[in-house]
Amino acid sequence: MNTFDDDTLLRDSLYRIGATAPVPLADPAEDVRRGRRRVRRARLVAAVGTVMAVGIIGIAGVALQPVIADRATDPAGSPTATSTSSVRRAESVAQALPSTFDLAINVMFERDGALAGVPDVVMRPLQATTDEAITIWTAKAEQIDAGGDQELADVLGRIQRSLDGMAKTRSDIRDTTQSQVVAAAYGTLADDLLSLATLVPSVGDAEIDAQIEALGAIRPAFRSLGEERALMREALTKRQHSQAAGMSAEPISEEDLAALASAEATWRRSLADFYAATSERQRETLDRITFNTATDGAIGVPAHRAVNQILSTGSLDRVTLTPDAYTGSCTELIRGLQELFVAAANEIIDDLAALDR
Repeated sequence: MNTFDDDTLLRDSLYRIGATAPVPLADPAEDVRRGRRRVRRARLVAAVGTVMAVGIIGIAGVALQPVIADRATDPAGSPTATSTSSVRRAESVAQALPSTFDLAINVMFERDGALAGVPDVVMRPLQATTDEAITIWTAKAEQIDAGGDQELADVLGRIQRSLDGMAKTRSDIRDTTQSQVVAAAYGTLADDLLSLATLVPSVGDAEIDAQIEALGAIRPAFRSLGEERALMREALTKRQHSQAAGMSAEPISEEDLAALASAEATWRRSLADFYAATSERQRETLDRITFNTATDGAIGVPAHRAVNQILSTGSLDRVTLTPDAYTGSCTELIRGLQELFVAAANEIIDDLAALDR
């Protein structure tokens, strides 16, 4: 049982779920690899880097499957020229994406807080933030024109049913016998929200369609990041408990190493895909967030540096991050990505509006 009272928890910042935590700056790589040369090499560097990491730890049979980002097309087929109907359908979906990304991230943080068993004084603000995001998203979603796109209509229906059941979800997750099942419901809601980014119709403009395609990398990026976070938190927490008891840390199992390598492969490919297809403005932002390591799996970020240290050695020996430091680094990264993806969506909205004039 937690013996700290709520005031102590807040004063000492023992719960920082969803907060913005400072991350130590990492020295940028000497070779920044900016511009077109970097974009051309992005996918190759990501794939090779991950294969090398997995090869070092000798995990046999781990298939590094490439991520296939869903390319959204007009329900009638990819247009060869812009049309008013396709542009306006695309606009209606794109205009909901900034609030969609915000809601998805808030749902993730609320789930994390509930699973961590944070006290009500911390949980209530998380839920209030999610509720506000739900209100904003619902208003935007009502304006989406599915235009005969059954997949889009189905996703919107699933999201609405999940939101309608949010009160029960919040109640059930406090029941430890149901917590993992209910946590999966939170995850499904977040995943459905992120899938909307793959359902923006193409409009026949090469530059805008490339930016729309880039959004397709967001969903697998967050999926893999979630898998890595779960594995890393468990490993770091176990080590911390062992150290507190004066015992040697339990080695990471081959199964967990394989899962971590697979998640890292997806993360690298997804981030590289987004980087290659998005606009120069968003590439610059991603460079800043990742300390110029966007095409190297964001290893400039402390949390991802730790992941790659584990994959290169097969152990936690080189990892110095505590569970709290790891969580803080992940939170900082996720908040940065949230701002990036909202900005990318807003850029597409502006471009579509100009195309519709």
